[in-house]
Amino acid sequence: MEYLASLSQFEIAGLVLQLVLLPFLFMTLRRWWWAKQSLQWPKVNGVVIKGLDFPLPKIIEFQYTYDINGTTYQGEKPFFANSFKHLSQKKASYLMDTYTIGKQLKVFYNPSNPRISTLEPGRKDGVMGVLVLLVVLFLLGAVAFYRPSLIVETMDYFSNR
Repeated sequence: MEYLASLSQFEIAGLVLQLVLLPFLFMTLRRWWWAKQSLQWPKVNGVVIKGLDFPLPKIIEFQYTYDINGTTYQGEKPFFANSFKHLSQKKASYLMDTYTIGKQLKVFYNPSNPRISTLEPGRKDGVMGVLVLLVVLFLLGAVAFYRPSLIVETMDYFSNR
């Protein structure tokens, strides 16, 4: 407990920032990795069982099924994306026209975990931008924790200009 009491406000803020960002950074890295690896994944036939509606809700309600060695799996998103909330009307219309109920399609699945799948391998809408932002914020937290004087010096430099 003495150690925590000896930390400055910048060190505490940096530590909290890193701890809060770590799970988001991990999830985004995983999404990026899956999108990258999906270009090499095997594919099977699948079918859309629940299509997209316009306007898209905050939680996308889309499903497709596919069978691998007699086991049926369900996918819920057509590609790896950071969010489906801010799709333009043009992109949303494309998705609704492309993935209609009953449509037969190719499903690319992760051979080490067949529950992970995608319909558009390599596509990662918004993932890179969020990944860069999270890395920058994580590094800012590291600087605040390990070198708080650098933050103070930078603030003083810009406040005296």
